[in-house]
Amino acid sequence: MKKIYLSFFLAGIGYSVSAQFAQKPITANDVVRTAPKEAAKVPAAKALGTVIWSNDFSTTTDWVIDNDGQTGATYGWSIDAVRDGWWAPSSAIASVSEGNFAELTNGIYANGVWTVPQALDVVYTMTTAAPIPLSSTNVTLEFLQFGARFNDLQEIQVSTDGTTFFTVGDNLDKEVLSAAGGAAYSNPDLKSINLATLIPGATQLWLRFRWTTNFPSAATNPNVWVTYGWYIDDVTLTTNPDYDLDVVSSYWGTAYLNYYQIPLTQVAPIDFSANVFNGGTQTMGNAQLNVNINSGTWIGTSATGVNVPSLSDDSLFTTTQFTPSGTATATYSVTRSITTTEVDDVPANNTFPTLSFSTTNYIYARDNNTVAGNTSNGTDGFEVGNLFDIWADQTVKAINVRLLGGAQGTTVGTEIYATIYSIDPNTGDFVYEGASNPLTVASGNLNTNLVMQLMDPVNLLANNTYLAVVGSYGEGLKVANAGASEPQTSFFLDGADQTWYYTTSTPYVRLNFDPTVGIEETEGSVRISTVYPNPTSGATTLDYSLLNASDVKVEVVDITGKIVYTANYGTQVAGNYNVSFDASGYSNGVYYVNITSNESTVTTKFIKK
Repeated sequence: MKKIYLSFFLAGIGYSVSAQFAQKPITANDVVRTAPKEAAKVPAAKALGTVIWSNDFSTTTDWVIDNDGQTGATYGWSIDAVRDGWWAPSSAIASVSEGNFAELTNGIYANGVWTVPQALDVVYTMTTAAPIPLSSTNVTLEFLQFGARFNDLQEIQVSTDGTTFFTVGDNLDKEVLSAAGGAAYSNPDLKSINLATLIPGATQLWLRFRWTTNFPSAATNPNVWVTYGWYIDDVTLTTNPDYDLDVVSSYWGTAYLNYYQIPLTQVAPIDFSANVFNGGTQTMGNAQLNVNINSGTWIGTSATGVNVPSLSDDSLFTTTQFTPSGTATATYSVTRSITTTEVDDVPANNTFPTLSFSTTNYIYARDNNTVAGNTSNGTDGFEVGNLFDIWADQTVKAINVRLLGGAQGTTVGTEIYATIYSIDPNTGDFVYEGASNPLTVASGNLNTNLVMQLMDPVNLLANNTYLAVVGSYGEGLKVANAGASEPQTSFFLDGADQTWYYTTSTPYVRLNFDPTVGIEETEGSVRISTVYPNPTSGATTLDYSLLNASDVKVEVVDITGKIVYTANYGTQVAGNYNVSFDASGYSNGVYYVNITSNESTVTTKFIKK
């Protein structure tokens, strides 16, 4: 993003922007939006460490369970060898020790109904009954887990006094499993948390596993208390190895945004970086980030001689930027690695996921083209899309979108539209620039790269950022997601409260610069450009154009067909016009604007809120 825009957001998060661009809580049909990540990594076992404490749940009295007043095996934590949940296969968790395991449940779902309903407003905890003595705080907590996440907050907490517990880890990095997509955890999944910096000076430790909803503000909604279950076994505390440099996060992109498809006209230098943490007991010398594109066509490295002391972190940036060719389309395959003087004892946690992006003739895409889940909004309308930086002036004629199909997909007959917004550099508000005509979704529009033609081309200016969205006024729209977005780079407008939120799933919404894309058909000699603001609460303006001299009449009609506004303008010469009217006295709902010109009529729609 451009610096003027980014600086506004960084400064504004402390006041009004935080209210406008908060992360949106889940509704009954939402997919939860999680923290951005490139790909899930499974931590490797600390083979060179020494186990100083372990527990396989064979002795149930080793743990104290608090199920918040709930009773029965289907509520809260239980420790035994019996699967009580409704979702997991009969094997439950494929642990090493087998036998007893810990299990979290909250109700039973069977044959399409909750035969044992979820308990609401509960917190379930399972805590070690006795303190664990520590000879050193340079330790890592590890355990095997299985299950899946819906709206769960699955936390790992510790205490050094047995009274005050604090969170050291959670499963919010796991993708959500829902009808729209997602996946369960690996069976088993190894969870690893380095405690060395979190418990300085401690001589004893209590462990706690805590479960509740991730959306307490919606605690009366039973959907936020749904859980597939959480299974835990083989908990250990292990001394840390000598050398263990962990890649905790990584970045690639231009001015804080990355693109998987880049038009040749919008090519710009690309940065690469990684944040690393030394979880070992010894300094890791000469840590360096290495980037290799297309088997050595371009090689970038970070500064040499970076030493990362034990329990410290650092950021590694390539000293040069990579700029794709702006003359021919190509695909760029990227490999990244971390090298150090010492041999890393746990190399698996400093690897990077594979990465590939392309330059194109016309398509500008933030999504990675791998569909996983969707964005919807229950019975309310919404808009969703992505920010795009423009580096050279260019005219956009269409927005592309992928609508989820199938039984849980977009409803055929749903009316949708596409819109382009610019950003006010002073306030950060999104400013309307152009839109498509409404499109009624047909079955052939689903699970395909749907081109939404704009009513008029929109000229995008260099060194500005724009928001491209697809939306609907009512229920039925399901926009596919593909990849993850950094906070404040992909946005969601809730039709119910008319508030913008950010989403960390990347909507499959793209800019299309193809110059051959046609403009919407005109009817006779008149074409509607737009009606704005939309939705509106008062003053409303309609832009239209005439190809020939015509007699013009404008009518506003409510959903029952009643005319609530009419104006005759007589004969107007060819050109661009606008008409304004006051909708403040209208009842809330859908209205249609008809423009009649020489016996031809065109129609557009707006919402009064």
